[in-house]
Amino acid sequence: MTDIMFTIRADVSIEQRDRVLGKIQDMPGVELAAPIKRDTTSKTLQRIHFARLTEASEVTNCLSAIREMPEVENASLPARRGI
Repeated sequence: MTDIMFTIRADVSIEQRDRVLGKIQDMPGVELAAPIKRDTTSKTLQRIHFARLTEASEVTNCLSAIREMPEVENASLPARRGI
Protein backbone atom coordinates (compact mmCIF):
# COMPACT_ATOMS: atom_id res chain seq x y z
CA MET A 1 0.00 0.00 0.00
CA THR A 2 1.28 3.44 -0.91
CA ASP A 3 0.28 6.84 0.47
CA ILE A 4 0.61 10.19 -1.25
CA MET A 5 0.87 13.20 1.04
CA PHE A 6 -0.52 16.47 -0.30
CA THR A 7 -1.12 19.99 0.97
CA ILE A 8 -4.09 22.06 -0.13
CA ARG A 9 -3.45 25.77 -0.71
CA ALA A 10 -4.21 28.11 2.20
CA ASP A 11 -6.76 30.13 0.21
CA VAL A 12 -8.97 27.11 -0.55
CA SER A 13 -12.26 27.13 1.39
CA ILE A 14 -13.46 24.18 3.46
CA GLU A 15 -16.16 23.47 0.85
CA GLN A 16 -13.58 23.47 -1.96
CA ARG A 17 -11.31 21.25 0.15
CA ASP A 18 -14.13 18.74 0.53
CA ARG A 19 -14.71 18.77 -3.25
CA VAL A 20 -10.98 18.20 -3.88
CA LEU A 21 -10.98 15.24 -1.48
CA GLY A 22 -14.03 13.85 -3.29
CA LYS A 23 -12.31 14.18 -6.68
CA ILE A 24 -9.19 12.44 -5.38
CA GLN A 25 -11.25 9.73 -3.68
CA ASP A 26 -12.97 9.05 -7.03
CA MET A 27 -9.68 8.60 -8.91
CA PRO A 28 -8.97 5.06 -10.09
CA GLY A 29 -6.59 3.36 -7.68
CA VAL A 30 -7.37 5.60 -4.68
CA GLU A 31 -8.70 3.68 -1.71
CA LEU A 32 -9.03 6.65 0.68
CA ALA A 33 -8.43 10.41 0.63
CA ALA A 34 -8.54 12.15 4.01
CA PRO A 35 -6.91 14.73 6.28
CA ILE A 36 -3.93 13.46 8.27
CA LYS A 37 -5.55 14.72 11.49
CA ARG A 38 -9.30 15.33 11.40
CA ASP A 39 -9.87 17.07 14.74
CA THR A 40 -7.00 19.52 14.76
CA THR A 41 -7.32 23.26 15.33
CA SER A 42 -3.98 23.93 13.64
CA LYS A 43 -4.53 25.73 10.31
CA THR A 44 -1.37 24.13 8.94
CA LEU A 45 -2.41 20.58 9.81
CA GLN A 46 -5.90 21.20 8.41
CA ARG A 47 -4.33 21.65 4.97
CA ILE A 48 -2.31 18.39 4.98
CA HIS A 49 -4.01 15.28 3.57
CA PHE A 50 -3.16 11.83 2.26
CA ALA A 51 -4.39 9.56 -0.48
CA ARG A 52 -4.04 5.84 0.21
CA LEU A 53 -3.61 3.89 -2.99
CA THR A 54 -4.63 0.33 -3.73
CA GLU A 55 -1.99 -2.29 -4.46
CA ALA A 56 -2.86 -2.29 -8.17
CA SER A 57 -2.82 1.50 -8.59
CA GLU A 58 -0.46 3.44 -10.85
CA VAL A 59 1.39 5.54 -8.28
CA THR A 60 2.97 7.86 -10.85
CA ASN A 61 -0.37 8.58 -12.54
CA CYS A 62 -2.12 9.30 -9.24
CA LEU A 63 0.70 11.52 -8.03
CA SER A 64 0.73 13.47 -11.30
CA ALA A 65 -3.05 13.94 -11.27
CA ILE A 66 -3.01 15.26 -7.70
CA ARG A 67 -0.06 17.59 -8.42
CA GLU A 68 -1.92 19.05 -11.41
CA MET A 69 -4.96 20.08 -9.36
CA PRO A 70 -4.95 23.89 -8.95
CA GLU A 71 -6.06 23.62 -5.30
CA VAL A 72 -3.06 21.48 -4.37
CA GLU A 73 0.10 23.28 -3.27
CA ASN A 74 2.32 20.19 -3.32
CA ALA A 75 2.12 16.42 -3.38
CA SER A 76 4.77 13.79 -2.72
CA LEU A 77 5.47 10.26 -1.61
CA PRO A 78 6.60 10.14 2.03
CA ALA A 79 10.02 8.67 2.76
CA ARG A 80 9.99 4.98 3.60
CA ARG A 81 10.65 4.24 7.25
CA GLY A 82 12.70 1.32 8.42
CA ILE A 83 12.36 -0.42 11.76
